[in-house]
Amino acid sequence: MQLLPSPVLSNIVKHFLILESDTNVATDHRFFPDGNSGMTFHFGDPFIDGPLQIKHPRSFVYGQISKFHNVISNGRIGILVVVFQPYGAYSLLNIPAHELTDTIISLQDLWGSEVNILEESILHANNNLDRISLIEKFLIKKLHKTPDVIIEKAVNVVYQHHGLISMGQLTGHMQIGERLLERKFRENIGISPKNFAGTIRLQYFLKLLRNKSSDTNLTKLAYECGYYDQAHLIREFRKQVGITPGKYISAANLLAVNFIQI
Repeated sequence: MQLLPSPVLSNIVKHFLILESDTNVATDHRFFPDGNSGMTFHFGDPFIDGPLQIKHPRSFVYGQISKFHNVISNGRIGILVVVFQPYGAYSLLNIPAHELTDTIISLQDLWGSEVNILEESILHANNNLDRISLIEKFLIKKLHKTPDVIIEKAVNVVYQHHGLISMGQLTGHMQIGERLLERKFRENIGISPKNFAGTIRLQYFLKLLRNKSSDTNLTKLAYECGYYDQAHLIREFRKQVGITPGKYISAANLLAVNFIQI
């Protein structure tokens, strides 16, 4: 379930995502890039990091991810994710976004003991709307700066083109030098403009894939999303998601667009 933030937070928060499941069997999940960073609160049983076998903190910030990553649920899933705008983490934390890429940081490491009160309140809240209200009040107090207007505009241009835009086209549209735009993306978003556009293009493909009619084939969708052919699509898809588009669409449990059971 997705819920929009209050207007005062809409420039750094894209939406709130709530994931819940009562399955108590150990299950592998895959998380892959969607162009956003975020903040996660576990009010169920925290996940275990797949490769490292380390239990997630009760709450943490995560940066952009550059490749798919596996986690394990080993109990009841109850997660509230604050999905940031692509530049939201930098606006909130004032930490260069590239330092957060492929990284998570416990909220307690960022803000100390006051996080204990927030975590306990979220854990014992009556419902998810109450949880969101608690989080919004916390975030409003922590806002450091407004987003860079150049980055905001560049991100909007990439979204408007569904990621189907070259670096030359983007810099021409923005009337800004390539090196400056690269630097701003690294500082504000954490990945390059090219990688960000590629991720948004993949997300556009996933949207079309989920909504396609039974007689629409992958080759047609590949061309529509700017891939050279079906082979190119599958190669890029496997690089970011780790499986083929066919396996993705048949996944038994799709908790979110970029979070699947494997």
